[in-house]
Amino acid sequence: HRDLHSFPTRRSSDLLYRHVADKDDLLLQMMNVVFTEIRFVADPADGWRPRLEGSARTMWACFRRHPWLASALSMTRPQLLPAAIPFTEAALAALDGRGLDLDTMFTAHLALLNFVRGMAINLEAEAEAQAVTGLDNEEWLDAQVPQLHDLVPAADYPIFQRLVSQEYDFSLDRIFEFGLQRLLDGLATLIRE
Repeated sequence: HRDLHSFPTRRSSDLLYRHVADKDDLLLQMMNVVFTEIRFVADPADGWRPRLEGSARTMWACFRRHPWLASALSMTRPQLLPAAIPFTEAALAALDGRGLDLDTMFTAHLALLNFVRGMAINLEAEAEAQAVTGLDNEEWLDAQVPQLHDLVPAADYPIFQRLVSQEYDFSLDRIFEFGLQRLLDGLATLIRE
């Protein structure tokens, strides 16, 4: 009978890294799996705006399901994610034939993607803050209002005082929809519809 402690042990990370090269490879594979779950509907009859709205909302829902994804994606050093190409293709196809050159179409896609991603960065941070404090963002904001009144002199900031004196429906979904529509309004002037 041999002592179990005499056998060499392996860390769980050693076993994991037999299937992936390293932590970055694992993250890349995780992101690719998430993108394989997404279905982008590209119906040309819908028009460019509903198609981009649909793509943006699909990505927003994906970030809501996977809050870690927004901070994992890089805009400046984009990861090679074959499963993410349909998102890019759907955006380019929605803008194709609208009088924009390919460079402008791709820039519009990147602006839209970064808007959605930028909003989604807040999802992971909010989930972590809620876990630590036990308060959701509205409960936390409500607790800050008395301090805001004390910190901000009404005479110096009358409009801000009016704002904190009334209820504001702080919702990331609401802010996302507002920003999405304004971004698409800007694209509409570029397309001249």
